[in-house]
Amino acid sequence: MENGAKTVVVLAGGYSSEHEISLASGQTAYAAFDAAGYRTLFVIVTRSGFSLNGQNVRLEDLNADYVFNSIHGSPGEDGHISGVLEVLDIPHSTCPTFQSALTFNKAQCNAVLRDAGIRVPKGELFHKFPGNAAFQQWRFPLFVKPNCAGSSHGVSRVVDPVELEAAFQYAFTEGSQILVEEAISGKEVGCGVVRSSYNFDSKNNEGVKSRTIAITEIVPTEGAFFDFEAKYKGKSQEITPARIPTAIGKNIEAISERVYDLLNLKGIVRMDFIIEENDKPVLIEVNSIPGLSPASIIPQQLNSRNWPLVEVLRALAEEHMAAHKEKNS
Repeated sequence: MENGAKTVVVLAGGYSSEHEISLASGQTAYAAFDAAGYRTLFVIVTRSGFSLNGQNVRLEDLNADYVFNSIHGSPGEDGHISGVLEVLDIPHSTCPTFQSALTFNKAQCNAVLRDAGIRVPKGELFHKFPGNAAFQQWRFPLFVKPNCAGSSHGVSRVVDPVELEAAFQYAFTEGSQILVEEAISGKEVGCGVVRSSYNFDSKNNEGVKSRTIAITEIVPTEGAFFDFEAKYKGKSQEITPARIPTAIGKNIEAISERVYDLLNLKGIVRMDFIIEENDKPVLIEVNSIPGLSPASIIPQQLNSRNWPLVEVLRALAEEHMAAHKEKNS
């Protein structure tokens, strides 16, 4: 079957503060699938439902051979969309429902990773502001963040305890669960990972395995951390490959692949780390649907490897469709 006979639905938008970023990611994916020769539909998801060209549609009526999920935040990254797609029996790009929900819940994901021996920040989950006294034994600065949100919305770096209550209130604008973590001092990097049987360097099928893409060094040029402004408003310098020793890079790649396999992830994922002064990396986040917009890190990493996005998305789509067909045979 030629690509042109297959319909790919790209989902974008969602309910969260990341709606506009998701639309940009979705447009990038749409252009890539269109260039690959698929019949491609761009569907925007809001609380009102699914919309194609301004008209409400039902996902099951679109005759999709494959769905590419580019929704950051809810309902795309938290397991809701993957659950719908699994019920509809449509092959898709997203991690399975449980894995999506787990990686979206920072506190629970860190608990699993900590038990597996992965270094993650010290943190605690709160449902209300406990008062400043609860943090007397903590090492400042602290990060106060929504437990289930992305793109650094609602995140504050707290240096003085008097700032804590305001930081909690800001985080509550993005969710009802608040994660507080001790800040890790060091160099921030992001490592892209993909699982595929296709080796994008040799252009050969070599068996399914997790493959790191590249490591990007993240240097905020304004502000104290990689917040929304730094990520999407050009207030950071992103250097690929990261300026780190080879041994540290190999360690980060090994940890990233191990976490990917441990959590049984799918598609393109980005792991974010802080490299401490002792050269030991601390995993600070797992992003199961990283951005694909021109300002995002994954496209930069693919470019650094000379892996065309069109080629990567086509290979993943074909593999996911083949695996779905085999499962149902």
